[in-house]
Amino acid sequence: MWAKRTATGAKKPLGTLLTATQYCAFALVLSLVLSSCAFFLPNSGLGWLLLVDGILVIHGLYLKNKITALLRVGVIQLALTLPLYYLLHGEAQLLDGAIVVLRVFLAMLPGWWLSSTQSPERLGEVLSWGLPSKWAFVIAASIGLLPYMMQETKEIYAIQCLRGASITPKALRNPKNWPELIYCVVLPVLIQLLKLSKQMAKAAKLRHFGKVNQPTHWPATREDE
Repeated sequence: MWAKRTATGAKKPLGTLLTATQYCAFALVLSLVLSSCAFFLPNSGLGWLLLVDGILVIHGLYLKNKITALLRVGVIQLALTLPLYYLLHGEAQLLDGAIVVLRVFLAMLPGWWLSSTQSPERLGEVLSWGLPSKWAFVIAASIGLLPYMMQETKEIYAIQCLRGASITPKALRNPKNWPELIYCVVLPVLIQLLKLSKQMAKAAKLRHFGKVNQPTHWPATREDE
């Protein structure tokens, strides 16, 4: 992510007056504001927030980014939250439970859009304006790892299902099979994540990351020009 400094700097994307870095900064601030609004807006304002987030979703889908994983998370949250609200508060509070799930989902949508439209190296450059360079590197690297880890999780899940693990959607209806999901999928994913983190840390060390006062970043790619 940090490499040789370029003399030209980031160029302006087509159709906008902002440079790639400025556009990334705007997208980051917008995502933070929208995610915060998901928790602080009154219920009457959620409709407007849903409209704005819908525009971001359309933009992300237009850029051919997938939202299937996020939708699955929302469905799982809904399936877990509504029964709990029914058991604890009765049928009268089911609407409140649905609103809670909606707020959490609306808070995640801007983050999905940000990670789908902005490159990790550009996010790291923007974050380094106000954060120590090492913190910016860790956050940007974590965002960059999300698509890779999602793919790794899918592959591990598919392999374990082929080996006969009781982790299919039908099998997971029985809570007795939930520990098997942890042993067969969650723990291998965590081990893979730790292994990859060590590799990234070693790569950064070999590139003398943190040895200079003002770290540099990759130049703008052809897509940014």
